[in-house]
Amino acid sequence: MNSLIYCCPATKSPLKKEGQAFVTESGVSYGILSSAAGNDIPVFISEDQLAGGDVISSAMYTKDDAEESYDNFLSWLFSTFEQNEQEFRLDLIGRLGINPDHKVLVTGCGLGDDLKYLYPILREKGELYAQDLSGLMVAAASRRMAEIYPDSKNLHLSVSNASALPFPDGYFDAAYHFGGINLFSDIPSAIAEMARVTKVGGRVLIGDEGVAPWLKDKEFGKIAIRNNALWASDAPLQYVPEYSKDVKLSWVLGNCFYIVDFTVSDRLPFMNIDLVHKGARGGSMRTRYFGQLEGVDPELKRRVQEASARTGKSASQWVEDALRLQLDISK
Repeated sequence: MNSLIYCCPATKSPLKKEGQAFVTESGVSYGILSSAAGNDIPVFISEDQLAGGDVISSAMYTKDDAEESYDNFLSWLFSTFEQNEQEFRLDLIGRLGINPDHKVLVTGCGLGDDLKYLYPILREKGELYAQDLSGLMVAAASRRMAEIYPDSKNLHLSVSNASALPFPDGYFDAAYHFGGINLFSDIPSAIAEMARVTKVGGRVLIGDEGVAPWLKDKEFGKIAIRNNALWASDAPLQYVPEYSKDVKLSWVLGNCFYIVDFTVSDRLPFMNIDLVHKGARGGSMRTRYFGQLEGVDPELKRRVQEASARTGKSASQWVEDALRLQLDISK
């Protein structure tokens, strides 16, 4: 494993492996998960650093029966919606456009239910990274993957907070999360971090409980939400980074889970804000937004409109010409 891929989640400074720790140049040290036999799984978070929904999640995952309960829930979930789990997960993974030589990140990996479908795509040439804030879940995911793929050398796990990922900018070709983000203490940062560590042109996919809007106030939706209050959650569209493109929103599993996926970009969509409008008002998007002046008397505004009409100019052009004349400014 190339430990230099990891960086300090707080400062983003590089790390190096020293004994049983990952250390920054300034001496900040991160330990290794003791319960993960045979694997160097770095731990980038401690219980006292958790807040909000992360505390709830951590408490759920540290119970003695957490692993069994998690499995039981997933079995119930896919049976309830009569959905083949393998087909479902492969469909979501397919939306990422992954190639065999890609580097892929899974956040909130839980017991690794998606890893076992991602790994066969990447096992020869690619890299698969996964993280979760629960050491118990990460250790279990490591164990389960080792049972299925004993030679999984390019699978790397960490215990970390998805809102402060221990990876450099633009390292991954795709980032994936399904199930759990509704409970994150800082959802905006978690989505921003997935976008930060994904290359320009790479795809990010996020999904969790959330009944579709047209069903929420119907009996179907009310039944779902009464069973699990998290199903009342809304898709976090407002947190999609502004530098994104090809944003898609869909619902799966009986329209009770939202899926948001987008392509990471380094620029806003193209929009010519200098194209001048034809007509009486005139002006451009730029002048209408950045060039607003103080309000004038309504009668004076009417007279400006009449004067501009007589000259055949738009009101915007007439006002600009009048101001230039008053200020003795040439074009």
